[in-house]
Amino acid sequence: MRSQKGFTLIEIAIVMVIIGILMGAILRGQEMIKNAKEKNFYTKTRFVASAQFTYLDRVGRYAGDTTSPPDGIIDNNGTAWTELQNQQILQSSDQQHVFNGTFTFGGGVAPHANYNYLLATRVPMWVAQSFDTKVDDGVGNTGNVRWQTTGGVAYSGDPNNANNLYWWFDR
Repeated sequence: MRSQKGFTLIEIAIVMVIIGILMGAILRGQEMIKNAKEKNFYTKTRFVASAQFTYLDRVGRYAGDTTSPPDGIIDNNGTAWTELQNQQILQSSDQQHVFNGTFTFGGGVAPHANYNYLLATRVPMWVAQSFDTKVDDGVGNTGNVRWQTTGGVAYSGDPNNANNLYWWFDR
């Protein structure tokens, strides 16, 4: 009687199909996670910016506008977050976003010196591009949404490189 050694072509084919299905599921899962993070960032960015409009409706000025009389420009980020938290509009955890970066309020700087911005740090390029396309003109160095690499030039470097994203939300 002969003993079998090795696998038949059918057995190898079945194993390859199973490996292919598993790899497809893993890749699809990673894509779903990536999309969820992007959506989370977009939603939270809009929420944090809209908190300033809520504060403006309640108090009559932007949170962090410390000039007297108020001039409509956010000039103190720390005060902005304190005032928004005191009004229970935002929580301290809202300063962080899903890509381990932070949000900062500011205003009165070029190119839109008469308006306020929300700065998000450590934003991957692909997320900055997506946000810019959804909210503005899709170009990193024009419009109300500006973003750049850590080297300061839009569209260069590693697409996963951490960047700053500025959004002049009240323009």
